[in-house]
Formats: sequence, structure tokens, C-alpha cells
Amino acid sequence: MKLKLQSLDPGDYTIGLICALPIEMAATTAMLDELHERPTRQDPRDKNNYILGRIGSHNAVIACLSDGVYGMTAATALIISMLSSYRAIRFGIMIGIGGGVPSTARDIRLGDVVVSKPRGTSSGVVQYDFGKAINGQIVPNASSDKPPKVLLTAMASLAANHIINGNNLSEHLSTMLAKNPNMRKRFCYQGAENDRLYEADYNHVDSCPTCDRCDKTKLIVRPARNTTGPEIFYGTIGSGNLVVKDGVTRDKLASQHGILCFEMEAAGLMDHFSCLVVRGICDYADSHKNKFWQEYAAATAAAYAKELLYTVPASDIEQSSGMLPLATGSTSDTNTDGAHMSPVEAQIPPSPAFILTNRFHLKGSISLASIIPDRRYPNQDALKGDICLEEGRDFSICIDKNFSDFVDSRAKSDSKFKNAIGKLFLSPSVKGIEGDIQVFSEESRVYTLLQPRTVFKRLCSSQNAKAWLGDACTGKKPVFFVVGYRTLLNAKFVGKEIKSPRNRRLPPGIGEATRYNTNGERIYAICYRRVNFEQIKKGDGEILNSTNEWRVFSRHRGTNAEESQVVAADINDQDEIGSNDFGIFPSQFGTELWTGI
Repeated sequence: MKLKLQSLDPGDYTIGLICALPIEMAATTAMLDELHERPTRQDPRDKNNYILGRIGSHNAVIACLSDGVYGMTAATALIISMLSSYRAIRFGIMIGIGGGVPSTARDIRLGDVVVSKPRGTSSGVVQYDFGKAINGQIVPNASSDKPPKVLLTAMASLAANHIINGNNLSEHLSTMLAKNPNMRKRFCYQGAENDRLYEADYNHVDSCPTCDRCDKTKLIVRPARNTTGPEIFYGTIGSGNLVVKDGVTRDKLASQHGILCFEMEAAGLMDHFSCLVVRGICDYADSHKNKFWQEYAAATAAAYAKELLYTVPASDIEQSSGMLPLATGSTSDTNTDGAHMSPVEAQIPPSPAFILTNRFHLKGSISLASIIPDRRYPNQDALKGDICLEEGRDFSICIDKNFSDFVDSRAKSDSKFKNAIGKLFLSPSVKGIEGDIQVFSEESRVYTLLQPRTVFKRLCSSQNAKAWLGDACTGKKPVFFVVGYRTLLNAKFVGKEIKSPRNRRLPPGIGEATRYNTNGERIYAICYRRVNFEQIKKGDGEILNSTNEWRVFSRHRGTNAEESQVVAADINDQDEIGSNDFGIFPSQFGTELWTGI
């Protein structure tokens, strides 16, 4: 495997490959066409370790759950952290192992691959252990987001090609083992004689770690295949926090939901990360399951992901409208068709460090990619620039389905947070809030620049922006670049205010209303990056070769070259965090408040 001497800029990585186990990460890494060095910088809040590389024409980030930590909550935390460091990622593929559901209709065998495929309103992944219990069955009441269109299109094209020409998974596996001889023993095909399927109601003999003592008469006889290469199946994948290790339960759930494979992480990602799920079959989700086939199954799943990415042109990724799911999503009281979120997941903060404003602002008064001289008054004296942003290419819009639930739960345990939210709706004379509060809106949205540094450089190509930034540089004034904001549409606040002493003389009943409304779409939190200036060289001999480098003059604007200097402007890698400069937010809030909203 070729090793690049240096990793690329985080903005050059557009695909996220998610694994739950080290063997899955090893197989995925071994499928890379090119391995990059470790990242040179990372969001300080992101504690994950990544492997970077290229598959075909795509630069990818490979992430794995912490060793010994599994399930949907862990997967959600991992992807939110990853997106804080690699914000150009448009979507991803979850690669790993799963328990297959064999049947006469789908002759699934160990080492085969199951790929999530949407059907009707289903995303291709169903959480079988969450929903309503009706007549002894669990009926899911949540629907996850579907995979991105660009992946579904490539998947359909690939499936058609496989019908005509067969798949190339065996070739990818052979190449992987040739390049990595240490993997040959564990990651190769384990033999048809070791692929045993027992009757669903026959349980494993517990005293034996293998199935050597199990009754051979209970084996289901299946015709031999003409090849040992893996076959690919498309359909519904069942995801849950429970390990399915019982043949009868497996078949019952599979029959109810049309499930071809069981696993434990995908449902935790689908509403946070636009992705496709690929699972290599390592067992039959019954009492006879063991780890004998896990490495090979991980490799076949990684091989399919590689073949799929070979089918996706790089231009399709760049033009994709896939959105960074930077807002945590779950069902709220007013939205019952979103995917659910557990109480633990609800505490996972979104990745950008959004700072609460000191009051609501109309959405049109503050622009993405605008430069702000004072965060306290973001709608005043800002440079909006001359560039036109395109949704999907330059910025994403995500729906935050969890906003009302988060405010309700957080306010119960944090009085400072409750008062800070109340300040957005109430007059400055109000001292505080009594009792519980709730905030409702028709919709809560998150607007985020996908590649802020690229957009900033485009802005700097404008002479107007250069002059504006030049004044800030010579005046040594801090300025900030707006990379995202959160909005509420027709928000309503419910709570009981505590009046200040000067309002205590009001007649009874005045000022005791419990509902405060806002009209229209209004910004309540903004994510900034600080603009940095660097002096490059004095004099007139330099060549300006970048859009964010230019010459600025002294205040007297003399003609002498010594009175001018060349500066470079760029934005920080990390978001600006909050402080007490708003007056209503004490410093002990730290980053917890800013990232928790």
C-alpha cells in the first residue's frame, strides 16, 4: 500500500467509513488504494483516532468505535465527533459484520454481503426493538433518513452490472491478501464445511465452544454453490441494542419486518449521518453463532464498499446535496415521524460551537459567510460579501428535531441555562424564570458552511472584502467569520417570569402571561471562526499568488512601498467558543452551553 508523505487538508475528505470493531477497521484500511498519514489537526473536542486514505477517486476517513463499546449510542457519539473535524464529509458507508437470516427465498450464507436498500417509506434500516407493542409484536414508529441519492444511484448501477458480469469482490479480497500477507489466515474464505445452518428451534450444546457436539441431523442441507465467492443481497437490515442469538426470535423478527440481517449500530447513525449500511454475514443470529467467520465477513463487506465507491464519480460527490447532519435529531412532541433518541443520545452535543445571541435576529439580517466586527451585534456593520452560496455545494440545511426535547430536559437541571434561554424571549427587566419552561417552534433549522475555508478564500477575491479586511488588519480589530447559525420558525416560549422591583407596582395579572411568541424565522445562535492576519513581507518585490493575500497600506496610504505590507488572511480551524462578553452568560458556562444548544 502506497504511503503519502503528508495527509491532505481535512476539507479534502468527503467520505466517512464507519466501523464498530477493530477487525472491520483493519479490513477497510486494507482495501485503501492509498494510505495517508495521520491528520495534522483535529477538533480539540474530538477524541477519536482516524485512518485516512483514498479509494478510487475519493478521499475517505475511517473511524472505529472504542474497543469494547458497541451499540447505537456509541455510533452516534462517534459520527458527531468525526464531523466536527471533517466537515466536508457528505455521507458515508457503515462497514462491518452482521447476523444473516437464511431462507428459501434468500439463500444467504456465511461470507455473503447484505446492503441496506430503501423500500417504500423505509430507509433500509429498521430498529426492531423500538416502537409500540401491539398484539404481542413491536411495531416501529420511527423512520430513519434514506441514504443519499448518489449512493443509491451507484448501488443500482452496480447491481445491474453484477447481474451481467458478476461481482469483483473476490478480486478485491485477493488483492488485499496479496498486499497484506499477515491477514491471509484469518481474513480468507473459511470453507463450505464450516458453514453450518441448524434448524431454528435447535439450540447449541453449551458445553462445547464449537458445534462439534451439536446434532448433525438438525443441520439444514443446502445445495453446493458453484463458486466460493460472496453473493450480494439488497434489502432491510435490522438494528437494535439487543444481540439476536436465537433462531426462533430471528425468524419471527425477520418475518415481521422483512429483515435480511441483524446488527447493532446502524439505527444510531441514520438520522445523524447520511449513509449506506453494508454487512458481511458472520453467523446466522442463532445460538450457534461464533467468531470463526468474522474476519472474512468484515473483508467481504469492505470489498463491496470499495467496489461501490469505484462506481461513484468524484464529480457526483462534489455536486451532491448530501447534508452534514450536524444537528442531533429525534422525535419531539410536535414531530412524531422522526427517529427516536434515547436519553443518553440526547446529551451528545452537536459538533459546531454555536454561541447564543443576546436576542433574536431575523434570518435575513445575518448572512452565512459574512464577516462580523462585534459578536454582540452580529447584524451591525457586517460585510456580507459579493459571493452567491449554493445549497448542497456551499452549505447545508438540517432539521433539528430534538430542540424542544433538549431545552425541556436541560432546563430542569440547569437554572442558568433556563434563564439564558428565557432572556431571548423576555424583556431585560425580567430577573428570572419560575418553574419549568418549554420552547416550541414550527421548525428548528441548522445552517452550516460545508467548506468554510474555501468559501472564505472566495470571499477574499473581492476587492471590497480586501479593503474591509485591510482596515480591520491595520486597525488591529478582531473580526469573525459566520460559518453557521441556528434558527427557529415562529417560536413560542412557555414559562413564568419573575418581574424586577420596578414592575412590582403593576396591577395583579399584568405581566404574568406564560406564552411569548416570535414571528418568522429568527436566528438564536451563531457559529463563528476568528479571522487571522499574517504579515508576509514588506516591499514591492513579492508576488501575490493567492486570493487571500494582498497589499495593505498605512493609514496615510503613501506611495512608498515601505509604507505597505502584504498580509494573508485565513480563518481558524476551530470554532470560536463563548465567553461572558454578552452580559447575560457568565463565564462558568464555558463551552458546555455553546455546544449544547
